Amino acid sequence: MAGFVMRKNSRLKRLVPVRYLREGIAGEGIIKDLSLTGSYITGNQPVSVGMSLNLQIFVPGDSEPLLIDHAIVKWVKGSEFGVDFDTSQPKEAKHITKVIATLVKVQHGSPSKG
Repeated sequence: MAGFVMRKNSRLKRLVPVRYLREGIAGEGIIKDLSLTGSYITGNQPVSVGMSLNLQIFVPGDSEPLLIDHAIVKWVKGSEFGVDFDTSQPKEAKHITKVIATLVKVQHGSPSKG
């Protein structure tokens, strides 16, 4: 490793269901770590570094999934992988920020850490 890199965005450690899609792949999994710029996913379909995926994130309490149209796979280790989001679209970035804020409120407002 060349050096230590500080994360630019805070990350939310909460299990959230996700569906990831690409031509020829339709996988489901759990997001274990979510930030404005990416996430860490455990999934049931294999992916490879460099793939572009469409994500449907099923946020508890939201009737519609959060859609990420362009998530790039950055690393893969077995059934786990990390993706970076293209947050150049202001609407998408705003929605991700809102989702993270909502999940933080739910996580801190919950009486149990189940």
